[in-house]
Amino acid sequence: MQLKIIKPKEPNAIAKITVHKTGKLGFSKGAMEILGVEQNKFAKFGYDEEDNFFIVMCEDSDEETFNVAKAGDYFYITAKSLLEDLQIDYKSDNTTIFDIRKTEKGNIYKLNKRVIIK
Repeated sequence: MQLKIIKPKEPNAIAKITVHKTGKLGFSKGAMEILGVEQNKFAKFGYDEEDNFFIVMCEDSDEETFNVAKAGDYFYITAKSLLEDLQIDYKSDNTTIFDIRKTEKGNIYKLNKRVIIK
């Protein structure tokens, strides 16, 4: 019998962005690694024609970018206006998380939203 072994595609650490009650988007360690936030200090958000949600990491700032800030060992984006535009109630007891998936386009990552109801 000949087996074809499937290699894991996910990073070792969980790559996710969590919406905080303060209106900030917090990056997990896996997200910091996959998005390269040490080098990419700015982010853009957008939708495609199928309403898939994406984050685009950038080294330079322009009028469309959000600043990636650092607090201790972690990185975050202050994003109250973005969350309001997305109609995400960041003050609720529910937790909104965006799982990060690589795309074939280098610095563009798909964000899959999920909500944990409390």
